[in-house]
Amino acid sequence: MSSLPAIIAHRGYSTLYRENSPAAWIGAIEAKADYIEVDVRVTRDGGIVCCHDKDLQRLVGRDDAIADMASAELAAIEADGFPAAPPLALLFETVPEGRPILFDVKDELPGSLDILLAALAKVPNRALTLGLHSSGSVSHMRDGGWTRPILGLIKGFDEEAFFAAGGDILRIWEWDTAPGRIAGHVERGRPVWITAGEGATGRRVGDFADAELLRMTREGASGFLVNDPVAARNVLEEAPGTRS
Repeated sequence: MSSLPAIIAHRGYSTLYRENSPAAWIGAIEAKADYIEVDVRVTRDGGIVCCHDKDLQRLVGRDDAIADMASAELAAIEADGFPAAPPLALLFETVPEGRPILFDVKDELPGSLDILLAALAKVPNRALTLGLHSSGSVSHMRDGGWTRPILGLIKGFDEEAFFAAGGDILRIWEWDTAPGRIAGHVERGRPVWITAGEGATGRRVGDFADAELLRMTREGASGFLVNDPVAARNVLEEAPGTRS
């Protein structure tokens, strides 16, 4: 029987816990997610923090841009009992070394990428995958010595350039999975991960429909970014022919 696709906990176990928080990371670990997805940004003084948005408006009602704030200032701002934008060090303290992490890199200016590269070079034994948004960023990180996997969070027109630059896994949005779209890459030996929801699905990013999860699995998807890793795994395990 075939192996199950990887379950990637989108911003942690974000259905139950505040996204990109220690609680969401611990929840994802307890849920046995295969990967924990974490958004990362760079502060004014070169710190790396875990936050999806460019500011804290949605989390705590502050419109200060994270790129304009110092690490110490950010560390003092809490949301739901945890730092609103936890530092990278807290992520590594919370998540065991053997647990794979996927970074959605939100700052891709060359200087910011260099800061990230230097920080991650200090944890060579961690199973880390970088999610990058352009083939230029892929080339920059490969040229800088990054040898671990890279996921392409890219536009369709940049897919060939992404793989040529050294990318490993292609992310496709669920709403962009027209017939043959997934299989066309899988047949060429390219792993495809899917971000559930958003766009024409009518669901928020990370939320899934059971039937669509199974359809995309049959078409060859090997990973899903979802908000509820427990529910997603249950759907896949209970479907005939997909249990590992």
